[in-house]
Amino acid sequence: MEHFVYGPVPSRRLGRSLGVDLVPYKVCSYDCIYCQLGRTKEKTIERKPYITVARILEQVYKKLKEGIRADYITVAGSGEPTLNSEIGSLIRNIKNYTDIPVALLTNSSLLYDSRVRESIMEADVVLPSLDAHDQEGFETINRPYPEINFKTMVQGLITFCNEYPGEIWLEVFILDGINSTETDAMQFKHWIERVNPQKIHINTAVRPAAEAYARQVSPEKMARFCKVLGEKAEVITPYKDLEKHKTSVDVEENLLNLLARRPCTLDDISSGLGVHKNEILKYIEPLIESHTIDIVKKGSAVYYQPKNLQ
Repeated sequence: MEHFVYGPVPSRRLGRSLGVDLVPYKVCSYDCIYCQLGRTKEKTIERKPYITVARILEQVYKKLKEGIRADYITVAGSGEPTLNSEIGSLIRNIKNYTDIPVALLTNSSLLYDSRVRESIMEADVVLPSLDAHDQEGFETINRPYPEINFKTMVQGLITFCNEYPGEIWLEVFILDGINSTETDAMQFKHWIERVNPQKIHINTAVRPAAEAYARQVSPEKMARFCKVLGEKAEVITPYKDLEKHKTSVDVEENLLNLLARRPCTLDDISSGLGVHKNEILKYIEPLIESHTIDIVKKGSAVYYQPKNLQ
């Protein structure tokens, strides 16, 4: 069976997040150089029901009936979720079923389309991205579908934020040597003031990226960048889950399902599945020996990912 719902996974911005996929793996309007899932397999702006709402909701409801604990149900996954033309129906149905708030992660690429903006208005919080402050940076970092240009994208983001009644938490993803100087921060500030989000999240490449040159920014540089943007801005810090909740799950199946979406550390897996790290290692070790998963080192951190994820 295909899995469209995964986790809860440990999210540095959303706590314990029950993730929902709306498009097949790496169907996206961008091909971001920092993507933790690798290169985009199908770059498109075509909106259609890639996965039907009925199939997704069946799995969401099953997870909720199992009594999972999540801070948010996060519409995100393995590509750009607003490409799914049924996203509005999905959000409404989830909100009618549970009190867990619905968060939407979007790369902002399709917000110029009024139909897209209208379809996501019922989300409790929207977390859009803004990774560049001009066309050159947009092409370098996001590698968008050819019909999307920077000014169209950013104006769509501004329009949406002016219309949307809920919380906007804007992510600015910075990379060493590309868009992370204090001069860059000043140029970002020009656009961010027009977006006027409630929060500004400064992020960087802490996991293995699609391109080796998408390098992590040092904590000191991130702090200086953050300071330029003002009091709404904060550096995203590692997720900490002090409480362990045991769950009756098929650990290996859920482990592989989780790693298919994002490379994870042992702590990430333990927090996401609610399973003790020592127990997780019992499953990881034979998967490494059978060449099902790989170890990837990023600085001092060790991540696990599927063998075929390049």
